[in-house]
Amino acid sequence: MIFHKTNRKDVTPVKKRTLLIAGLLLAAAVVSCGETAPEKEPVPTEPLSSGEEVSSEGESVTEPVTEEPDWKNAVVYTVYPEPELPSDLDLTGQTFRISARMTELDTFVSEGLNGEVINDAVFARNQQVEERFGITLEFRETEKYNGDLDTIVTAGLTEFDLVYGVGSYMPISSGNALDLTDVPYIDFNEPYWYPHILDRFSCYDRVFLAPSDITPTVLRGTIVTFFNKRILSDYDLESPYQMVYNNTWTLDNFLNMVRQVSKDLNGDGLMDLNDLYGIGVMEGDSAGTFMALVFGCGERITARNEDGSLSFAMNGEKIQSIIDRTSEVLKDRSVALDLYAANEKMQWGVQENSPLFAEGHELFRLTFLYNMQGDLREMEDDFGVAPLPKYDETQENYSHRAWVLSTLFAVPSTAPDLKKAGAVFSYMSWLSNQKVIPAYYEITLKQKRTRDEDAAYMLDLIRNTIYFDFGDMFTNMRFYLANSYEGGSYARIVDSTLKKQTKTLNKLQDKLRDLE
Repeated sequence: MIFHKTNRKDVTPVKKRTLLIAGLLLAAAVVSCGETAPEKEPVPTEPLSSGEEVSSEGESVTEPVTEEPDWKNAVVYTVYPEPELPSDLDLTGQTFRISARMTELDTFVSEGLNGEVINDAVFARNQQVEERFGITLEFRETEKYNGDLDTIVTAGLTEFDLVYGVGSYMPISSGNALDLTDVPYIDFNEPYWYPHILDRFSCYDRVFLAPSDITPTVLRGTIVTFFNKRILSDYDLESPYQMVYNNTWTLDNFLNMVRQVSKDLNGDGLMDLNDLYGIGVMEGDSAGTFMALVFGCGERITARNEDGSLSFAMNGEKIQSIIDRTSEVLKDRSVALDLYAANEKMQWGVQENSPLFAEGHELFRLTFLYNMQGDLREMEDDFGVAPLPKYDETQENYSHRAWVLSTLFAVPSTAPDLKKAGAVFSYMSWLSNQKVIPAYYEITLKQKRTRDEDAAYMLDLIRNTIYFDFGDMFTNMRFYLANSYEGGSYARIVDSTLKKQTKTLNKLQDKLRDLE
């Protein structure tokens, strides 16, 4: 058990670690639902977190734009007022402890200012939190994916105020986590929380896990659209940036662009790893290219009913249309490179980290945002980052699915003081939204040789359209949805398991509803 106190000279250095989650553990990600997952999840490695500080100036962008904005005087973040907390709340001299997955400690702990953007933002945030409440922040690292929530509660440990772990592993149905809507001073309607927590991630209006900008894990673990600007210019294609501003960044337009890019670069008469493609695709799993597109098109696994319960809400007819339209392009090996096959041949380790996009062999790559700091740091070609395309121009908002293995916060049922837990959690989340997320934007954009202000706007748009889907995280339906693309039939694969999955979902909901 290792504790890290903030801003102290005797803090043990926290090494940056790589997030490696074993396939067997991933297959058990839905163990709380009592069902074994049909297949494994692909798991990204943790990105680097270093870079130079870049100053921002001018006014903040707060309203959606319909045309390309003037970036000369723009920054991407919005200033929100701090949470309203009672003036007589006295926590002076107390310690606020968080038990956290060890891989996230680089965004919890800072030993002091060192010129690195995120490190300095974390230091400033922690210092301000401590000064605001007169407390000491203390972080305990754990290797357990659930942040040690089960052990803390079972052992009756009362010294922990928050627990941070992989949401799918958190034993919420056992009553180990409190309903956050009952915790004082937490208001998920405030804009610094991730949108849609109450209407898409609650069960009977109860919320047991929540994302927070205390760490940028949710944002950097979101699948987005990367595109190669050189290839775009070579083929005289319209920029996705301008298409976003014009509301024409749609599935059909995206697929039409993919179709237009294909070239046998070495002239050997074969399309292989040496050639040029419209896209590199990850097929056959629940975090693959099709799944990113279907959720980007606004589809959801579950939706909230009037009584606060959840039910499966997938539009089979629409999803079948997406299957048909995407299969025609993404399974065409003259324009879509199979990254799984490439990885198997080249033994790159993780298919989404294959170097082919960075080496200029793909116009598009739909992958995790953290790659902007990882594989793409040394990319010779200039690249852009855009949201996932909409289904069509009538779709109101862009849509980005939170990764099902996102790390989330819980207040353990043994927390000693709910007012303290709620006040510090809320204030720290707000302050992180104002300090850590802008720092993440800066470091992400600074990895590029030239500052891309369009990308700054796109990152803000992406962050504000990330949603969490209860059924996605706590049932196996995502696997069947992915398999429906592979099998070419939503009705044959998804409908056949709907009754079984509904039983699993309802059983979990009943447990959560009846928790005291």
